[in-house]
Amino acid sequence: MNPHAKIISAEIDERRLMRYGRLTAFKDEKSAAIAGAWFAGLNGNEKAARFAAENGAPVMKAAGESINSAGGALVPDVLMKTIIALREERGAFRRNAQIVPMASDNATTPRRTGGLTAYFPQSENTTITESQNVWDNVGLTVSKLAVLTRSSSELYEDALVDLGQWFATEISYAFASKEDDCGFNGDGTLAYAGIRGICKLLVDNAHNAGKVSAAAGHNTFGTVDNTDLTSLISTLPAYAMPNAKFFLSQSAFALCFCRLAATAGGIVNTPDGPEFLGFDVERVQVMPQSGSQVGNVMVLFGDLSLAAALGERRGVSVARSEGRYLDQDQVAWRGTERIDINNHDLGDNNVAGPIVGLIGTT
Repeated sequence: MNPHAKIISAEIDERRLMRYGRLTAFKDEKSAAIAGAWFAGLNGNEKAARFAAENGAPVMKAAGESINSAGGALVPDVLMKTIIALREERGAFRRNAQIVPMASDNATTPRRTGGLTAYFPQSENTTITESQNVWDNVGLTVSKLAVLTRSSSELYEDALVDLGQWFATEISYAFASKEDDCGFNGDGTLAYAGIRGICKLLVDNAHNAGKVSAAAGHNTFGTVDNTDLTSLISTLPAYAMPNAKFFLSQSAFALCFCRLAATAGGIVNTPDGPEFLGFDVERVQVMPQSGSQVGNVMVLFGDLSLAAALGERRGVSVARSEGRYLDQDQVAWRGTERIDINNHDLGDNNVAGPIVGLIGTT
């Protein structure tokens, strides 16, 4: 690093990077400072851009996406790692589905649908009967997922660390929430980019083997009992049991699992989260929270990685504009990613798939 660069870095350190609140998104102030400097560099601050570049986070245009102001800049590793961590912490679907990197807008990934068969040869020196693995393809077609928000000009001017934290947290939450909503609740309409969610597929009368009806009248989380849940577990095929988890909302977890555990035990808190009946529990806030759930999926159980694929064509790209909210003295920020979700294996009307659902009844 040349002496001039050192002076610039020191100046930014002293005047801008040390003013911030409690770190919530980043593990250390340096990473937060670099991310904030990158955002300031994206906003035209040359000193901040130099500081970010010196620390491995240069402001780079998104390849093939036109100029920065129109197409965006690729998020650097120091910020992307935080976005991924926060997104996976909040996004149950991304954390558990199979992630498929995509080299083009359309891709297929192989899916095993049948295995080999063993035979007893009828006698010595006879031809052994041949069998083959059976495969098909899961298709993925990406769509752009975008978030638009704004910040005060003072936040940009006075607190780079807070700016980096603010945007990383907000964009992570927005993307994770939408991915969860699509993966679990998507109805195939344009609002979900054509994605059909697990909770919708299980009740479409084409996947009846994966539907487990609760006992009569069990349609709220206060009425579900252990028999309902053990029936759910027993329906899952054996091949999906090693990595099986429960999926339900936080409210459902409290009203159902905690209620049952209070009288019979069954919840164990681990460093990775709670377990119930020996299986990990994933809290999914886009799943039902309370009230009557007649005909709806109340609790999911299974191995999501065997049932769903999340294709990712491009990571997060960010762009900014001072013009949109000029009269309010605010800066507009846009984040985009390109993904697709395919819930490809939920069984059929005769054979349950690797994830099954408990359905509320009248």
